[in-house]
Amino acid sequence: MSLADIICQSATQLPPFPVVIQRALQLVDDPRVSAQDVVDVIQYDPSITANILKLCNSSYFGLRRTVHSLTDAVVLIGFQQLLEIVLSQASLQFFSTACKGYDLADGDLWRHSVACALLTRIISKRLGRGATATHFTAALLHDIGKILLSQYVNEYFGDIKKVMQRKPLSFLEAEKEVLGIDHAEIGSQIVEQWSFPKVIVSAVRYHHIPFITPEDHEFIQLIYLCDVVTMITGIGGGADGLSYHASGEVMRQFGLKEKDVERFMILLEEEFQRVREILDLHVLPGAPPDRRE
Repeated sequence: MSLADIICQSATQLPPFPVVIQRALQLVDDPRVSAQDVVDVIQYDPSITANILKLCNSSYFGLRRTVHSLTDAVVLIGFQQLLEIVLSQASLQFFSTACKGYDLADGDLWRHSVACALLTRIISKRLGRGATATHFTAALLHDIGKILLSQYVNEYFGDIKKVMQRKPLSFLEAEKEVLGIDHAEIGSQIVEQWSFPKVIVSAVRYHHIPFITPEDHEFIQLIYLCDVVTMITGIGGGADGLSYHASGEVMRQFGLKEKDVERFMILLEEEFQRVREILDLHVLPGAPPDRRE
């Protein structure tokens, strides 16, 4: 059995993503489905419901009355924000621990993933388009493969670096050459195993190489751009960091300039701070300092 086969087999060892959230995401982009329909699905998970109500009743929101139901939460804080909170919190169980192979400390991968997810809204607004929960989820899960591949990258890190020094390869390409599989490929297998929509599976698979995706080009190019901007900010870059073939073609295709990226970085810092405060994670190990102080 090859190393790649062993890695693929280990994908089944990851705990499943909450089924209730998966079902909610399958409904959320259907124009025939209302916010209440999605709430009706989420409410059947008592732990998720309890966490949402706890957050909505926290001092951060400062609401004038106590929130007793998910329906109240939707009315008072908005459906989009509620779903983002649910997704960000649910992802903590996967992304909060260190990934030594990628030189990511506790919480680094979670911060990188959430920052990418937040950028889907920030960048889409600049482009005059609406970001959906599907965009947010794809960006949030784009690096899920690193969790599984980290131990193998750690073991073969020297070989990966040697390949990069010997050939003009990106970290992803060197990872594939040494291990027989890369984190994007194994990540797509994980989210497919979790029964996420096909477009999310494709976004995870092609988030470093958006130009060869067979479909959903614009969707995947947006996830790619969010990843690049997050790396430029230095949020959770890790050992692979900017060792990728970042292309200006996506920027040109979207009609974006350098000043747009600078603006995205400012807005991202503000939005990320908001998420940390909502989830009470401003003291998460390794958290970047609040530059507004």
